Amino acid sequence: MEPVTEWIRHRFPTVENVCSDAVEQLVKENRERVLLVDVRSPAEYEISHLQGAVRIDPEATNMDDVVKDLGVAGSGADTAVVCYCTVGFHASQLAQKLRNFVAGDSSQNFHGLIKIYNLEGGVLKWAREEKALVDSSNQPTSLVHPYSHLWAELLKADFKAPV
Repeated sequence: MEPVTEWIRHRFPTVENVCSDAVEQLVKENRERVLLVDVRSPAEYEISHLQGAVRIDPEATNMDDVVKDLGVAGSGADTAVVCYCTVGFHASQLAQKLRNFVAGDSSQNFHGLIKIYNLEGGVLKWAREEKALVDSSNQPTSLVHPYSHLWAELLKADFKAPV
């Protein structure tokens, strides 16, 4: 897993990464100020996601619409936006786009501080650490959609959803 996360850090040097333990702590301390953003397909999201996560299309290009969908413009509160996907690539792409948009778009009314992160290692690392996931019915699950056969190799057999 480490070579993958290192490559993603190198590919997206301006994106701040956050470890799973820090995300758990952020959510525990102040859930209303943490926005979990799942940057995967609907099929992946339905199998499992972090509880309370909002799904955003990985192909999203209009950051104005994304910011509106997430409800972070004009919120007036400090917000941590934690993007995640399977291993971190698509999440880092979105995090970089969001970061650039928030920093450069003066037409938005960003009253609070918005910190945008990539969940290092994505949902695969989260699952490997046996952290809580829920399915589309909001029921606990340990299954993860592996996205590809390559990423499936990073999961324990018990965690691989049949796809």
